[in-house]
Amino acid sequence: MECPLHRTLVGAGAVLAASAASFAAAVAITMSGPAFAAPSDYRFEVVQAVPAGPGKSEVTVRLVRTVNGTPVANAEISAATAINSVAEPTGSRRFRVETATAGPQTLQVSAKVPGATRVERSFNFSVKFMQERAIRGASEMVIGAVTFEAQ
Repeated sequence: MECPLHRTLVGAGAVLAASAASFAAAVAITMSGPAFAAPSDYRFEVVQAVPAGPGKSEVTVRLVRTVNGTPVANAEISAATAINSVAEPTGSRRFRVETATAGPQTLQVSAKVPGATRVERSFNFSVKFMQERAIRGASEMVIGAVTFEAQ
């Protein structure tokens, strides 16, 4: 014979197991990789485009926040079609691009924006020790294109 208390505990255990499984799935999805930022949050800008020899241009690109127009200094900007790239101290990146013809050219770029960092502190009362660690949030991927004038 089964008592009502046993039935209640078994039901509560099933609910707890389902809750734990859904929490684990949410954590796995969140930690699986960088999230894609909304296209309206950031924009790529051409800082400078200069000739770099016959059929080549050096294009300096930066990522800015659209809300206030400030450059994202710690973004990792890349372009798949660039021959060479150099990080600039201003948070921008300079790419050497092959250009077959003069005129407007489009460069496909992407950036990895690190998430916000928070500091977590814990104090151990038994040994009177404070532990701190910095935890970086999930990175965001921004994908876009810039247009520049090749010479």
